Amino acid sequence: MRRLTSALLLLAVLGGVLGTQVGIRTDLAEFLPPGRSPASAFLFRELQSGAATTLLLAGIEGAEPAELARVSRETAAGLRASGRFDFVGDGSTTLGEAEQALLFRYRYLLSPETRPGAFTAAALRPKLEALLEGLRTAASPLLARVGFADPTGAFLGLARAFVAESRLETRDGAWFATEGPPRALLIARARSGAGLDAEAQGEAVATFRAAFAAAKPGPARLLLSGPGVFASEAAAAIRADIRLITLASAGLLAAFLLWRYRSLLLLGLVAVPLAAGTIAGFAMTALVSNGAVQGIALGFGMTMLGVTVDYPILLASLRQPEEALRDAARRIWPTLRLAAASAALGLAAMLGSGFPGLVQLGVFAGTGLLAAAATTRWVLPWLLPGARIAARPLPRPIRAALGALRGRRGLAGGVMLGAAVLLALGGPSWQRDLAALSPVPRAAQALDGELRRQLGAPDVRVLFALGPGTDAEVLAASERLAEAVAPLLGHALQGIDLPSRYLPAEATQRARQAALPAPETAQAALAEAMAGLPFRPSAFAPFLAAIAESHGLPPLTAAALAAGAPTLAARLSPLLSRRGEAVQGVALAQGVADPAALADLARRLDDPQILFIDVKAETEGLLDAYGRATLLWALAGGVLVLGLLGLGLGSPWRALRVAGPIGGALLVTLAVLTLLGEALTLFHLASLLLLAGLAIDYSLFLAGDAADDTMGAILNCATSTLLTFGLLAFCGTPVLHGIGLTVSIGVASAFLLACALAPKIPTHA
Repeated sequence: MRRLTSALLLLAVLGGVLGTQVGIRTDLAEFLPPGRSPASAFLFRELQSGAATTLLLAGIEGAEPAELARVSRETAAGLRASGRFDFVGDGSTTLGEAEQALLFRYRYLLSPETRPGAFTAAALRPKLEALLEGLRTAASPLLARVGFADPTGAFLGLARAFVAESRLETRDGAWFATEGPPRALLIARARSGAGLDAEAQGEAVATFRAAFAAAKPGPARLLLSGPGVFASEAAAAIRADIRLITLASAGLLAAFLLWRYRSLLLLGLVAVPLAAGTIAGFAMTALVSNGAVQGIALGFGMTMLGVTVDYPILLASLRQPEEALRDAARRIWPTLRLAAASAALGLAAMLGSGFPGLVQLGVFAGTGLLAAAATTRWVLPWLLPGARIAARPLPRPIRAALGALRGRRGLAGGVMLGAAVLLALGGPSWQRDLAALSPVPRAAQALDGELRRQLGAPDVRVLFALGPGTDAEVLAASERLAEAVAPLLGHALQGIDLPSRYLPAEATQRARQAALPAPETAQAALAEAMAGLPFRPSAFAPFLAAIAESHGLPPLTAAALAAGAPTLAARLSPLLSRRGEAVQGVALAQGVADPAALADLARRLDDPQILFIDVKAETEGLLDAYGRATLLWALAGGVLVLGLLGLGLGSPWRALRVAGPIGGALLVTLAVLTLLGEALTLFHLASLLLLAGLAIDYSLFLAGDAADDTMGAILNCATSTLLTFGLLAFCGTPVLHGIGLTVSIGVASAFLLACALAPKIPTHA
């Protein structure tokens, strides 16, 4: 007992040291296929580091509009002060004096209204009349400041475009929704944190909530949405489910084992191989992945190591009455070794997938299985050399039922029925919709759509990738796309957000310079337009000076914009960003009614710098290709396992007999999942690999010895697995529900089929 306690303490220390020394990554992109086409490769990169995935959308409601505006302004101020956000928009977003000066200076090079006809007397006359009328309104101070230097209104149009205030109603320095009850609106883009990095996203969400709380909102409540909120809420929902299920399953498993074996020692025996396998898998994964382990690989690797609970249970259950634990371990070792090696070899599907996350999962679980088997063989007998742990006799009805199952070849008919069901239903379906796996409630997803509509934020369902290339090349491609898409506006789509909307290409800026009239021509046109209006002859001297200055300005570049106008650069950066040595642009389509028309437009353009991407269709294609590849590798792993069984058992026919319950259980499980409408995901496949590892144990041990004690031992293993994983089927989280359902159906099928195909025990007179 002292050795067992010391071993458990040592394993706890080793686990703690590893946990502090090895980093845990939370980037889900490692579990996504990198893409085999330009569109899917771009989508993969955007999921990892795209600016659109770091948006946070917020609504504040539940108070009077003036109070909502105050809370919104103070929340936005807190977000800016935190340093975690590149851009915060709330209606109080104003340009600093230096930024206004830069935008004002370059207004005629940046404005799309800069055309030769805009500076004729006919065009200037209504502008001057509107200015005169505006000077008699509340807008007089602003117009008096900029109107005489810019009677065309180019500067005000540019300012509205950059801060996007034209889409929203502004009251008391805050944005408000134009429909429904009073709701102040904010939008923020996190400075750091990839789109699928749940930890970084969670920190940004926590900062947002803290800024709202610091504003002393009173009765006002915060409605927060966006990819970061979904990521953090998904992680919280999964943690809550796992915590509840872990406590419940641990209690039930401990109660069952204590009832069956009447010994606390068995709980220690179960814990040692599981802990040793976990530590070995963790260490090996860290070694092959440069010291950092993917969080999902760790979590699901530990889940798959649930197979190892069988090993000490089999050792204790199959020990004969006067047999030492060491001798029992030596006797069952050939079968146990073959079972563990076969289960580990079956993980070759993950090692060959090419996805870092799946490779880590395969390394973790495969190493852990072998380490747990070795621990059961050599360490457990040394820890408890004199242990006399034995299961109590099974109740008579259960023994009778097990005896009736033995040799019931008729149960194989269930496998044939499963095959017929799969054939009739067209085989199992693959989950092509990532949203179906989200634990985020439908109401939260509906809120996200509502806030996006009110704020005018992109839904990134349809987009165009521009480039990569230089700034000039990407902006030129943006302008070509703007010209091509113009005829589709209003029916195929409502709008499109382009980088060239905020920063025209160099050639365009030079063309606008050329469109400006000569100073003397502008003066003559202005004098004609002013005729009869009560303006002093010199009132528009700043306007004429600006036209003269604009003729000599160098074109504005992205670098100059970033250096002199950070707010303007933040508005542009989601659409124009640097990727290594190149620049990548994005054009976000809004209100898309006809994606096919946009795809056809891109085909007709045949422009290497313009790539159309339907995110939903592309994601579905990626998942389809990923599913096919993973299934092929799983089949390859199955062939390898079958070959190993043939070598280990010395006969191909014996190998096929052992593999029968495994394949049958997988077939029945797939049939039942298909009947229940479950579409397969990565997590179902991981569960099927876990199931295969369990079924190998059942089939190997019952194929060699179908005595009552062996069947009772396998029943103990199956019950322990159901108590460990079966409760996951009751989780609300789709991923965990799928795992629990798959393992529960599979374990029951594998146990029944292994019993049915076990040899009958001859009766003696």
